Amino acid sequence: MMTPNELRQRFLQFFEERDHRVVASSPVVPQADPTLLFTNAGMNQFKDLLLGNETRDYTRAASVQKCVRAGGKHNDLDEVGRDGRHLTFFEMLGNWSFGDYYKRESIKWAWKFVLEELKLAPERLYVTIYKDDDECFDIWTQEMGLDPARVLRLGDIEAGDEENFWSMGPTGPCGPCTEIHYDLHPEYGPMTFGVGYDEDRINEIWNLVFMEFNRDEDGTLNPLPMKSVDTGLGLDRAAMVVAGRDNVFHTDLFTPIFQSLFELLGQDVGRDLDAFYKSDNFTDYAVIADHVRTVTFAICDGAKFANDGRGYVLRRILRRAVRHGRNLGFDAPFLHRVAAAVVEAYGDIYPELRATGQEAAELIRLEEERFFRNLDRGLELFEDAAARAESEGKKTLSGQEVFQLHATFGFPPDLTEIMAEERGMSIDWESYESLWKEHQETSRGKDMYADAAGVGDWETLEEGPANTFVGYGTLETHTTLRKVRRLPENRFEVLLASTPFYAESGGQVGDRGQLLGHGGELVLEVEDVQKAPIGITHRVRLVTGEPDFTGEFIARVDPRHRQKVACNHTATHLLHAALRDEVDNAIFQAGSMVGPDRLRFDFSYGKPLSADDIQRLEERVNGLIRQRLDVTCHTEVDRDTAVDEMGAMAIFGEKYGDKVRVVEIPGESVELCGGTHVANTGEIALFRITSESSVAAGIRRIEALTEEGALKAFQQERAQLRTLAEIFKSDVTNLNERARAVLEDRSRLEREVDSLSQKLASRGADTLVDDAAEVDGVKVIATAVATGTRDQLMAYADNLREKLGQTEAVALLASEIEGKAALICVVTDAAFKARKVKAGDLIKRVASHVDGRGGGRPTLAQAGGQNPAGIPAAVEAFEGAVQDALS
Repeated sequence: MMTPNELRQRFLQFFEERDHRVVASSPVVPQADPTLLFTNAGMNQFKDLLLGNETRDYTRAASVQKCVRAGGKHNDLDEVGRDGRHLTFFEMLGNWSFGDYYKRESIKWAWKFVLEELKLAPERLYVTIYKDDDECFDIWTQEMGLDPARVLRLGDIEAGDEENFWSMGPTGPCGPCTEIHYDLHPEYGPMTFGVGYDEDRINEIWNLVFMEFNRDEDGTLNPLPMKSVDTGLGLDRAAMVVAGRDNVFHTDLFTPIFQSLFELLGQDVGRDLDAFYKSDNFTDYAVIADHVRTVTFAICDGAKFANDGRGYVLRRILRRAVRHGRNLGFDAPFLHRVAAAVVEAYGDIYPELRATGQEAAELIRLEEERFFRNLDRGLELFEDAAARAESEGKKTLSGQEVFQLHATFGFPPDLTEIMAEERGMSIDWESYESLWKEHQETSRGKDMYADAAGVGDWETLEEGPANTFVGYGTLETHTTLRKVRRLPENRFEVLLASTPFYAESGGQVGDRGQLLGHGGELVLEVEDVQKAPIGITHRVRLVTGEPDFTGEFIARVDPRHRQKVACNHTATHLLHAALRDEVDNAIFQAGSMVGPDRLRFDFSYGKPLSADDIQRLEERVNGLIRQRLDVTCHTEVDRDTAVDEMGAMAIFGEKYGDKVRVVEIPGESVELCGGTHVANTGEIALFRITSESSVAAGIRRIEALTEEGALKAFQQERAQLRTLAEIFKSDVTNLNERARAVLEDRSRLEREVDSLSQKLASRGADTLVDDAAEVDGVKVIATAVATGTRDQLMAYADNLREKLGQTEAVALLASEIEGKAALICVVTDAAFKARKVKAGDLIKRVASHVDGRGGGRPTLAQAGGQNPAGIPAAVEAFEGAVQDALS
């Protein structure tokens, strides 16, 4: 029987023998495609090829693509564990034609592969096609010899039914498709293959998409410049049918993960798997196995946990897995340990897992710990809410309760729904979604061009690739423009035949500079440079001249911008090495930003750095700068050689090919890095840390300056010290002692002021008691007083209470303190006992006049308000409040 690893390799070999270029999988975190949450199909990396915006030196391709379907149009998250065929992470075996072969060849080769390579029985195979695809029907029935009764027509996009019409998302390439299905249970007897067939029995394994259209935002289908083929054979499902199973989790792809869970739970690793598959809690194992694959692959490809977008989906997936782990008995973080089994199982196929798997496991552990801290409290609150609803005869949890569990304790609503279903309850989705939408609106950001009108289509000026970077060796080159498209505000995006401009990558910002055309008459300011599937894109602004993009251009990088960025980038390598040597050798880089004006470096560490740590880091880095160490860039190094022999560190979240670039600072740092660097550490001149803070659980951030920026920071601080010295009437040398003496004098004066205020309050209290009004035999005092602090106001109230003694009396003191209203109500013990008057009730009556609220004990209550102008009204209303309380 063919193993999953053999199946993967045999697929690629099959199509390579048919002149297909084998192409590596792209990351599951999409590169430069804002329309996608995750890479959800093999065709994502070929989008511009299918649209006709790009050409390559091949027209046929094959790959094994890592895919995640857990959001957007293609979202299988809620189905995982409920059936035996859906996954959030899977591998898609695919073959493509870009304007080459079409329906006939793709169907013929797919049929040959399933019959001769997978050795599937033809009597167990069925096919679906789009409703009016007669060409496809004839190929299947007349050329492949398939019984017409085994071919089913589905779909009607005009009616909103997109069965057998595939699209990557709401916009983009799309077209009709034909699907190959497999009968998992022929022993159930004959069946009619028609609308409403049992999908648990007849399972789709391969989809052949015929890309003919490009769907725009209003749903219009525009013909593509060429007809292409995009096929997808799910490895998990193919492995399932080859193994004679009816559940994707019953294959060798998941066995190592299950065995890892067995070991962590103290169970027999060699237990009978067939019996295990039938166990009551198998669903819990399956959900965990699927989810840990998804999270591990996504984190290793650079994704991060967050409160929105892709990061929120990952957080949701992890928390679902944790909850199922609780069902199995895990009461502490465990997924990070299972992630190691994923790395071990897939590391030889996807080297990025081995390169960054340890760092990914650490981020998973930190996220787990964060959720476990809230998990017990969240479960407790859910049980309370469910019990309360049941006691009231309700079968629905309110949207407010579901929202509270989500917003406060991180419970994704689908988790709450599952727990509710286990108790025979549902949740109020409409109310929840309204609350969540309102919550999201408060923090929603917008890309500056995301919704901009006037973004044109790409115009091709000349054919050829547009991803040739020559900027390591030169800052200026002669080139031509290959593609251009218009942006708003007299801006354009352009692709060049070759470019010296570094595109933003690895945390380093893109170069800036100019494109000069037509003898310098046309000047384009290069504002940003990005990598995209179509090529290296330059966002430019028209400065002078007419936008004629033909002919030769001079591409000129701003040398000062490049130099400042290079200083900051090399400094991050020195800082990384210093952190590991001076603070903790287990620290790893978790992100960075390198610009011309500053650098930002994120790293794994569980506590703030001390002042001594920061000083040691600065001294270490500046010492290396003074040593003027050469910085060597090794190019085209075999990745295994770089890591295993040179000891190069792979930076977490970065993507590396088989050949890598290694940046070495002898004796200090060896890292895989594609960025630009100084030739010698002495060029950095100076290094200065400006801040150290937390950015996430277990992740710290250092911000720093180098070269001219660091010097300016020191100069600014020196100027500030001189200004402070002048204010304190001192010189800089003696500033500390002078400032300490001034603060001591201030503390002494504040104590004296408080003492005088209490004496004045005592005298004022005598006057207030003498002038008190009387309501039904109770003395009533209500007045505004001048105090500087709440402590002074409280001292005034204490003096007044002492003067009132055992009389039946109530009093309200009001004062404006730091621009806000402060109220204190005093009720003597005699008034409370004899008249049942409560200070809290009285102050609530008058606090509204100052736009505030209050409360307290029966004999003493306080209130604060934002409207000090309402103090006179509060004082005036107090006597009426007392009358009402006594009546």
